[in-house]
Amino acid sequence: MGSPSSVPAGFTLIELMIVMSLVGILSVVLLPQYFRTKIQAEAAISIAETLSFAEQCAVANKSGIAVTVQQPFNGAARICNGQAVRQINSRTWSGDAAGIQCLGVTANGSQRRARIRVATDGSLTCRFI
Repeated sequence: MGSPSSVPAGFTLIELMIVMSLVGILSVVLLPQYFRTKIQAEAAISIAETLSFAEQCAVANKSGIAVTVQQPFNGAARICNGQAVRQINSRTWSGDAAGIQCLGVTANGSQRRARIRVATDGSLTCRFI
């Protein structure tokens, strides 16, 4: 039978230091990408929500049947009836969402909100502000 002192118990200090350095390296590499992805998802949700309201307005403009939509940005009511151009603003997102797209337009890093313009004929255009 082996003596209790011949069986290694626990980790050595060097093993713990190696694990800690690997965790540190991984966090330095992965955390910035995680936060960037989180902001891009927030922006994509905001744009999709605004686009949904804009599409409702576009259908109302094409059909001539009035509908009231609320802006996600501030809750203001907009009446869409084909008689006026409407601009619907998205909610503001928290950081750099460079590369996110809205109706074929790509955002740069300094833009924090999308504005979708609904023309009287129902056509949609998007720009970042």
